[in-house]
Amino acid sequence: MPTDGQRIQKRIPASVALQVSSATQPFITELAFAENVSLHGVRVVTERAWKPGERVIVKSYHGSIQSRARVIYCHHLAEKRYAVGLELHSAVGTWVDTSQPARAEV
Repeated sequence: MPTDGQRIQKRIPASVALQVSSATQPFITELAFAENVSLHGVRVVTERAWKPGERVIVKSYHGSIQSRARVIYCHHLAEKRYAVGLELHSAVGTWVDTSQPARAEV
């Protein structure tokens, strides 16, 4: 891991709708929105405070991403808004950025 504060993998800004569910209590589920993504992690904005170390399941509403993940951090942003860093494990699928207009296929 770099010691100069730089990430190994670049994060890409993206607006992606995700379902985040507790791996141990599946009835705890919420809609979250990713702010940025990388191959091994994602920063999401949630309404719930998730505990660092907590195991979750992440599924994208658009695209086909599905992964187990671990909460790395949870920062309070505003009333009922939290920035949550997730470390993805065994992610499969592709991200679809819903903030970008769809491209026509020819």
